[in-house]
Parts: sequence; structure tokens; C-alpha cells
Amino acid sequence: MSIAPEQIAQLLPQTQCQQCGYSGCAPYALALSRGEASLNLCTPGGQSVINDLAGLLDLPPLLPADINRANQSKSIAFIDESQCIGCTACIKACPVDAILGTTKQMHTVIKAECTGCELCVLPCPVDCIIMQPVSDQWLPRSRLLTNSSQNDRFAAAEQARKRFEHHTERLKRLQQQKNSHRKKVNNKIESTPTSPVTSSTQGSRVLNSADLIARAMNRAQSKQTQRSVPKNQHDFQQQQIAKAQQQAAYRRAVRNLQYGNEEQKAEALLWLQNHKKQQQSEEKNK
Repeated sequence: MSIAPEQIAQLLPQTQCQQCGYSGCAPYALALSRGEASLNLCTPGGQSVINDLAGLLDLPPLLPADINRANQSKSIAFIDESQCIGCTACIKACPVDAILGTTKQMHTVIKAECTGCELCVLPCPVDCIIMQPVSDQWLPRSRLLTNSSQNDRFAAAEQARKRFEHHTERLKRLQQQKNSHRKKVNNKIESTPTSPVTSSTQGSRVLNSADLIARAMNRAQSKQTQRSVPKNQHDFQQQQIAKAQQQAAYRRAVRNLQYGNEEQKAEALLWLQNHKKQQQSEEKNK
């Protein structure tokens, strides 16, 4: 008897963390329903989810594929606001809209809504996001505010699912607004009356929408050139970004040297040694 993907998805934690190798909980559930995926890939769910999936799919239970990671404590993202450059990369990566901030302003994590998916960590260009262990067995914490009669695990999954659906709907609505605006602009351009233009080689012709767009782009580029940022200011901005990235690399190396595996420790030590030599060389050249 085939099991519907929706039934399987109800047993998953809905963190959308992609640690199973799929783009989210729904695609993983679909693969399970087709018999195309192993039932022990959900790291956040751990043994509890595996056992429930095994019972539903009438399969023997397995140990987690990544047993060490599955046994780790849950964690919540934390942004070092003193290092944040306001790039919004983490906001775009969060599947449950648990990060607040705006361009060039520091960001912060809504702790009650963070599911610990870790998707915001890698996109950060200055490595200012760390995962802080918490004592919670299931996330997000906001499930505690829903007065749900379900147990912690399913209440957390339901809250995460709702947040993900709201996130998806918001992105869809924004895309529709962009498409609608683009369509209005194109219709306006196409409906704009055109006047004949005399050419010495081709005689008279009528401007089409492509001509109007080209002229508008030329005017915009001309205005942009007139108010372009001075070169020294651009260079300063690039230097600040490079400095922030260098500091991030240093923090990452120090952390890996202390907490990483043997390979990470060796790479971190080599990086720190080269970094020290570079600093010494720069001081001599001053």
C-alpha cells in the first residue's frame, strides 16, 4: 500500500534544513513515498522520526545516517551584530523568516522562531553567524505560545510548517508584484505615441519600444555617470569589505583550531601562520 507524501511529511520536523540532501521536507517526503530515499536521513528528527517513519512505511528502523550530528544538542543561530555588515544574505536564506534586518543595517535572529536549520551560516560573507547550543529538544520555541494540545515535537513541526508556508507565500506575492509592475511598464512603453525620425540613409521611420528603451537606458546611464561615487570612496568601501572578510577568516581559523576536526585544525594552523607572516611583512614595509 502506497503512503501519501503528505502523511509522511507530517512526521518530519519541517525545519527545511536540507541536511537530508533534498531541498526541503516535502521533497524528502515525496522521495520516501516513492521508495527513492532512505528513512534515516533526517538529522534534526533523529531516532524519533526514523522510528515513526519505519512504522508508517512498514520498514525496519535504522540508525541515523549521521549519528554524531543527530545526537548533538539543538542550536539556535546567533548574529554577532558588531561584525554584521547588513548584506541581507542570511535573511534571504532563512526558510521561516526568523531573521530581522535591512540593507546596511545590523541583523538579529528571532530566537523564538529559529528552527536551527543552519542555512544562514554559509551565505554570510563575514562569518558573523554562529550556532549556539540550547537545551530544547525541539524547535522552534514559539510552539510554546500556541497552546497546542500536541506534544512538543509535533507542535514544533506545525509551527515551523506555518512559518515556512508564510515565507513561501510572501516570496510568491512579491514576485507577482514585480511581474505586475514590469507588465505595466512594458504596456506603458508600447502605448507611448511615437514620432517619425529622419535618417540620412534610411529616410523616415517610427521609433518602436526597443528604441525607447535604448534611449531611456542611455539617459539613465548619463545621469548615473554624473552622480557616480568618487573613486576614492569606492576604494574605501572595498577596503572595508576586504577587512571584514579578513577578520571573519581569522575568527573562523581560531574557532576551527580549537573545536574543529584534525583536518580543520591543520588547515587553521597553517592559515594562522601565514597570516602572522603577512602581518609581520606589512609592518616591516611601513
